[in-house]
Amino acid sequence: FVLEERLATLEGGRQALLVPSGLAAIALVAQSLLKSGDEVLLPDNVYGPSRDLARHELAHWGICVGHYDPMDAASLAAAITPRTRLVWLEAAGSVTLEFPDLPGLLKVIRQHAQVVAALDNTWGAGLAFNPFELGVAAPAEAQTRGVDLTVHALTKYPSGGGDVLMGAVITRGDKLHLQLKLTHMRLGLGIGLNDVELLLRSLPSMPLRYAAHDASARQIAQWLQSRPEVARVLHPAVPGSPGHAHWQATCSGAAGLVSLVFDAQRHPPERVDAF
Repeated sequence: FVLEERLATLEGGRQALLVPSGLAAIALVAQSLLKSGDEVLLPDNVYGPSRDLARHELAHWGICVGHYDPMDAASLAAAITPRTRLVWLEAAGSVTLEFPDLPGLLKVIRQHAQVVAALDNTWGAGLAFNPFELGVAAPAEAQTRGVDLTVHALTKYPSGGGDVLMGAVITRGDKLHLQLKLTHMRLGLGIGLNDVELLLRSLPSMPLRYAAHDASARQIAQWLQSRPEVARVLHPAVPGSPGHAHWQATCSGAAGLVSLVFDAQRHPPERVDAF
């Protein structure tokens, strides 16, 4: 309960549920909020295991799966249908690290009362931005402008040691939290208290570690930009990277991830694998 309270506070939410992994958090949201005939929309750059879960288990259960371009709010607007119940957001996108216009996407979602906006905020870690107040001009708008829930792979930045596998679902709304909590209970999801202890030990140092990740990643990204082997560097804080302006408008920092694109003519796949 202490860990749940601290994670909720860090994220800017009110409630948190702990699950065995980040993917388990994604699965819990789907199992709690979707039924046969409903539709879930995923960004094109969604976390790979989340896409696989949707294509297999969710599709097997009669849940429709659609995709949209996270860098184009009009693409999301066109993809939402009367049966859409859940829209996943990612910032930054998995592997390719595009940073979307989150307030713009949420504005589209808020035009559909039946749709829940869920954000995989593992990258932001509750430090880069407050997902529950995106685009909020005044405190009274917070309940209508931000996301409805976030999920985290606590394995990453909160843990810091690479030796704890855990996830979380964080909410602000009591009704949504209760719905998720009942599903959590019926599925029998649990976590080990020794793992909780390790996370509680690590949380106080997370801002320092996240800042160090950020500084190191930017240094590596800058160096990669000078290398002739690299065709493009993908990192939200790098000018010219997809969504850089959105990152500037939204975030106070960036995580420790950098992607790079090689010239396929000069560097075929086997050469990249060797690298």
